Amino acid sequence: MRKILTFILTGILLFSSSGLFITAHSQKNEFKELSNNSYENDYCECNIKINSGDNIGSQDYFIMTDPLIIDNFDIIDEPKTTIISTPPEFSWKDFEGQDWTTPAKAQGNCGSCWDFAAMGAFESVIKIREGNPNLLPDLSEQYVLSCLPAAANHYGQGCLGGTPYGAFFYMMDTSSEGNFKNGAIPESCFPYKASHKVPCSDKCEDWENYLVPILDCYESYLGFDSPQNRAVIKSLIYEDGPIAAAMNVSQDFVNFWNFHHSPTDYFPDPEAPWGNRLNHIIVIVGWVDDSSIDNGGYWICKNSWGTDWGYQGFYNIEYGALFTGFYIATVDYDPNSYSWSPTPPIINGPNSGGAGVEHVFSFKSEDLEFQDDVSYFVDWGDGSNSGWLGPFESGEEISINHSWSIKGNYMVMAKSKDKNDHESQWSSINVNIPRLKISEFLLFSNFIKFFSRFLYFFN
Repeated sequence: MRKILTFILTGILLFSSSGLFITAHSQKNEFKELSNNSYENDYCECNIKINSGDNIGSQDYFIMTDPLIIDNFDIIDEPKTTIISTPPEFSWKDFEGQDWTTPAKAQGNCGSCWDFAAMGAFESVIKIREGNPNLLPDLSEQYVLSCLPAAANHYGQGCLGGTPYGAFFYMMDTSSEGNFKNGAIPESCFPYKASHKVPCSDKCEDWENYLVPILDCYESYLGFDSPQNRAVIKSLIYEDGPIAAAMNVSQDFVNFWNFHHSPTDYFPDPEAPWGNRLNHIIVIVGWVDDSSIDNGGYWICKNSWGTDWGYQGFYNIEYGALFTGFYIATVDYDPNSYSWSPTPPIINGPNSGGAGVEHVFSFKSEDLEFQDDVSYFVDWGDGSNSGWLGPFESGEEISINHSWSIKGNYMVMAKSKDKNDHESQWSSINVNIPRLKISEFLLFSNFIKFFSRFLYFFN
């Protein structure tokens, strides 16, 4: 009987292991097929790996696998600008002592640089048109990838590549191809997932309330670098704001800015860029003319490879290097078309306290756009809330009291809104209401006993 049981168990194990082998083999073939699928090559082949040394390791920086080919190009649209006189040095990162750009983001393992360049240029133009460097628009790249398939297919396909003009054009399109609406939505409404397969339905339910409309856009293939084309780019940036532009990323370029992190460094023109493709899109925010540089100066640019690369995600590149500016795209915005939400409230108050004790909390929010009055809503974390309080003056600090009757950890959350009911994001603070300590409990008990005897004596 033991031999029979052993034989049966051995057979089961052999069958199970063969089943595991078949499963693993099937998964391997499935992965292999997936890797050869052009729709998914953005996760496999659209990266450049830098050699960053044994102590640092290696890093992938993703570009477009469906690049713009520069041979036999046609000018799509003449630049809509008049060449003007510009200063020898200019940057929207430091104009009148203020930063009119937004922080560099990370596109992750997706060739969506075209999308990030579009949003980066649009965010800066918004700040400039609003006349407010403290405004911090953070627009959703995922919305373009997931909800505007026509934009992703305008050139390339989502994580394979595209053009910023495609993003602008279809965000303006109020037909089915443009999701029936004009505008971008905030990052908080549709966080970035580095994939064009995320369904559009994953965006926030009230997304239509947060659409930031685009006024106009255009693109142009300026062609190879020349003093004339540099003048066009400078005039556009100086008069209208940062622009999206294409380039041809090389291995040397990636490695250079992995080690150089000074805002005064620049990547020199290699004079022989590899290939005839434009495989990456960035944002040009300014320039520096310098006669000691062969081509007369360099562009100041914003990338989408995170803040550890370059200087806080920005970099400088010599005029004409790697076809920078061969293709450009611009966007415009009407400041009267949208009312921006107030800032999330700053909450000040105790992080701990006692049950049954009134605690004082202060809240302050600003409407950075029109300085409208703001109202506050506070969720105390115990099932109760303040309801909407106000309105109060923008930037005015208000105080609200609250007590908790039961020990525990509570998250106090607050948001604000302006007169147009545009609500800010939530801000929060944790408050701990601990149980009474033994010494405090004994003291309280003795007091109760004493008080009881006191009442008994007088009765």
